[in-house]
Amino acid sequence: MQSKTLIIATAGHVDHGKSSLVKRLTGVDTDTLNEEKQRGLTINLGYAYHHFEGAAENSSENYTLGFVDVPGHIDFINNMLAGVSAVDFALLVIAADDGVMPQTKEHLSILELLGIQQGAIALTKIDRVDENRVEEVQKELGNLLKDSDFTNTPIFPLSNTTGTGIDQLKGYLKNKVIHHSEKNSSDDNKSFRFLIDRAFTVKGIGTLVTGIARAGYAGSNAQLITSNNGAAARIRAMRLDTNSIEILNTGERAAINIDTKLDHVKRGDWLIEPRIHHPITRFDASIKLLDPTNTLKPSAEYHLFLGASHHIATMRYLGSKENLLIQVKSSDPVIAHYGDRFIIRDPASQHTLGGGMVIDTFVPRKKRSSEHRLKVLNVLQNDNEFALQSLVELSPEGANLEQFSINRNLKKAKIDAIISSLQNRDIELIQLKLKTNEDNILLHKDFFDEYANQILSKIKEFHKSNPSQQGISEPILSRAIIFSGSHFLFHALLQCLVDSKFVIRTGTLLHIPDHQTSLSEEEKEFLAKIRPLLIKAGNVSPRTRELVELTGIPLKPLERILNQTTKAGSLIRVADNRYYLPETIMTLAGFTEQLVDDQSNNESFSVIQFRDASGIGRNLCIEILEYFDRVGFTRRDGNARFLRTDKENVFGA
Repeated sequence: MQSKTLIIATAGHVDHGKSSLVKRLTGVDTDTLNEEKQRGLTINLGYAYHHFEGAAENSSENYTLGFVDVPGHIDFINNMLAGVSAVDFALLVIAADDGVMPQTKEHLSILELLGIQQGAIALTKIDRVDENRVEEVQKELGNLLKDSDFTNTPIFPLSNTTGTGIDQLKGYLKNKVIHHSEKNSSDDNKSFRFLIDRAFTVKGIGTLVTGIARAGYAGSNAQLITSNNGAAARIRAMRLDTNSIEILNTGERAAINIDTKLDHVKRGDWLIEPRIHHPITRFDASIKLLDPTNTLKPSAEYHLFLGASHHIATMRYLGSKENLLIQVKSSDPVIAHYGDRFIIRDPASQHTLGGGMVIDTFVPRKKRSSEHRLKVLNVLQNDNEFALQSLVELSPEGANLEQFSINRNLKKAKIDAIISSLQNRDIELIQLKLKTNEDNILLHKDFFDEYANQILSKIKEFHKSNPSQQGISEPILSRAIIFSGSHFLFHALLQCLVDSKFVIRTGTLLHIPDHQTSLSEEEKEFLAKIRPLLIKAGNVSPRTRELVELTGIPLKPLERILNQTTKAGSLIRVADNRYYLPETIMTLAGFTEQLVDDQSNNESFSVIQFRDASGIGRNLCIEILEYFDRVGFTRRDGNARFLRTDKENVFGA
């Protein structure tokens, strides 16, 4: 038997009858707290269901109306926002005696900002007013809704006390779920994401979480993790209201018994598949302000409501304000994917300022407001295939498929299908594997051909100027070309040319196939005995005398090998007795840039911060940082260091 679920959130001013209406529709009193009953208002989120069966085309079908009853009082706006963050349908409740109130307007704005476009209006308490007042409020509602997404939303005058109009509203909602555009079904294209809005324990059962499946599907025993700390969380059992279920599909609300501790989960967290666990503190987004004359101030701290979570965040415009693009920086990690909606409230959290949609969760460290980046953000606001095609055509560095996949929560099979579709339309694409971090880059063939011609021309030019030398090292080649992309991409481009025999790699040197010389003795010794040790050592390179002991090469010959290899570009001397591989220096430079990015209040860092973050000993940290100072990558000012330029400008690709 197939099933469909429609999740409905109530919205509206306090004391307009939302909870009473939900009780009329479902028979469930959602105000369960003593304080709620004493004060006569909803404080926390309440949940209720109405199940019924109907005949589908070829079979019977189960239908569920799931209600999330949210608070209307301004003091509990956080709970309201958590409740409406992941619903299909809004039921705006307005009392006929009060009419439209400030909270009504704010709730309507929030629903629009969250992209909820389906809804109905319940005009309650008609038993307390005459027909003229009902007509007056309906006209008032018409004026309120005329420029909104709810312009043609039906209005149902009703009374929770007498029951008048309840059946008409219930029939409309039942018809809505029957003709809901999509069945709640297994989505094979996306990984499972479950938004948690409650977490608690039950004696003899363990940890329970409730919420809504936002993407993908999961079954019993699925191995998931909690977004809060990455803790493992196996699904033990699931229930949709009072019914046990084996599969939870996109759009369905459920309670899940998970095999993890309660302190690992809270409202606003996610249960997700491990491959898409990508906590971030920055993301780029589109923005809409309720008052277009307002301006977000980069120095102010705003309240960010994303999913069912609440964060303090700063906002900065990307380009001019008219672009309606912002970068959001949260004070603590968030989980977000393309298309997620959010709400922004003022620093005192008294007013809703606006909201937006997440575009990209992989924010570049540099040129965040460049013309190229703004073009990328604009094309990313399209369907998956058009976005990937445009991204590849725009990006000289190609599209990172792993990042594109995680940002949009698309499984590998879906990405492969999109690439096949593009290739079937005669769009020439090259896939490159970045072996260092296992990412795949999708590069347009026009860019690949341009890079290949530059590399081959520069190698031939080197041979002409240095006929007696075996070849050119990769770091020197990248600097000679002035390659602006990452060193990972440059290495992948070279490897592609090596694999296709356009370039030969002998030891650490590169040459074209018809250039014949023999390796020097120093290069042979370096490749055989020294380079493997330096690769194994990673960020903590051994001193020269330690290399003597490790290799068995006497000091004088070892120093000659190190000097010759440094001249060839295959080594970098950081201190008198310390040498590093170029790729390790590039990794340390990238680490340094990230360290600066992670500083919340300034753009500098100290030796102690570098030591603590890297795990490298203090003396070696000083040697590395003094080398960075000498080559112009960093600048020292007292105990602080600042970046002077991007790593590629100093160390090449």
